[in-house]
Amino acid sequence: MSNIPEYSVSEISKSIKSNLEGQFSRVKIKGEISGLTKANSGHYYFNLKDETATLSSIIWRSTSNIIEVSPEEGLEIVALGKISTYMPRSNYNFIIENIYVAGEGALLKIIEDRKKRLKKLGFFDQENKKKIPFLPSKIGIITSSTGAVIQDMKKRIKERFPSHLMLWSVPVQGPKCEKVISEAIKGFNLIQDKPDVIILARGGGSLEDIMAFNSEEIASSIFESKIPIISAVGHETDFTISDLVADIRASTPTAAADLVVPEKIELKEKINNLLVAKNSNLENIFNMKSYKLDNFNLKLSEPKKYLESLEFRVSNEYLKIENFFTNYLKRIENLIKNLSLLDPNKKIIDLDKELKKIYNYFNKNFDIFIEKKKNKFNNQLQILSSCSYERWLEKGFVIVNDLNNKLVKNLSELENNKDIIIKFSDGEATAKIIESTKKK
Repeated sequence: MSNIPEYSVSEISKSIKSNLEGQFSRVKIKGEISGLTKANSGHYYFNLKDETATLSSIIWRSTSNIIEVSPEEGLEIVALGKISTYMPRSNYNFIIENIYVAGEGALLKIIEDRKKRLKKLGFFDQENKKKIPFLPSKIGIITSSTGAVIQDMKKRIKERFPSHLMLWSVPVQGPKCEKVISEAIKGFNLIQDKPDVIILARGGGSLEDIMAFNSEEIASSIFESKIPIISAVGHETDFTISDLVADIRASTPTAAADLVVPEKIELKEKINNLLVAKNSNLENIFNMKSYKLDNFNLKLSEPKKYLESLEFRVSNEYLKIENFFTNYLKRIENLIKNLSLLDPNKKIIDLDKELKKIYNYFNKNFDIFIEKKKNKFNNQLQILSSCSYERWLEKGFVIVNDLNNKLVKNLSELENNKDIIIKFSDGEATAKIIESTKKK
């Protein structure tokens, strides 16, 4: 008993502290984050746990801004740091200097959990997507100013349709990039001279390299943006949460350049085709109207003949009716003669009744027929009168004839230094053609 050393509480605590902190001054520990809290001071407090034990862990505020991965509940990590003891309470903590994700599987689990949360909030709903403008005058690009991505995009946009580009340079990986990219999206939305569309771009890389674009912070900024956003992160096979939230996803940054502006040559061809189609349609409409006008002019040029034609048609109808009843009466007379040998008085009475009946029918319907034809004739006279060229002259139109009183329809029928006759509503005037210019 006398050989056992004796320590005071302070002495043994200092000895434990010295041994622990000396042996574990720099160590990597693998575990799952549990009970994560962030204090108002900016420090993170949580436990690292495995199947049988837990370890109290701390990330100081000064460290939280430079670590590779932000801590998340349930995230399996490998943490670099040191063991520190606190003698007044006889406890020890793991002071973390940096965090690394413990394998790709852990990253995929984080991404899937985030997708589920954001999907419930409507971040991926098609109804929340904004339309990309067809031909933006200003294009905002959020990417690194030093990488090949920005140079490829500039070249591609210049080849397709030169446009005004607004670059907001950001780091595209590392501990600070999530916040900087998020602020860039918000910044474009806040400036007065806003772009019409934003491209969020990054080249290819590993899952860990592009992990920032799976962050909820960037996803929220994309979702809240009033400016439509094209996400172009990684290669064609890379899909990030930013791609799902953005208004449209491009498989690569170069593909985003193809999406954001049309190809100038193709656009010119489409415009030329539309112009040809428009001119063809206008020519067809003009020819149809000219044909109708020619027919109309024929009626206007000889109104007396048109009226005579109507009168002739009415007369023919009248003669047809008159001949019908004349022939019918003759048949009645012949019938009376044939029946004279039979009870003539009765037959005469019957025939007289029939004749009166026919006469009354004829008289009544003939008056109706004549009245209808009269009304139709008057209506056509009114239509003809309303279509008279004098009415058009009263509206400000004129009729141009040559000296032979022939109607001039086209500019090609005119010759310089030749006289023409211009008819107005209140008279006519003679004019000389000085110069004529055909419409291009």
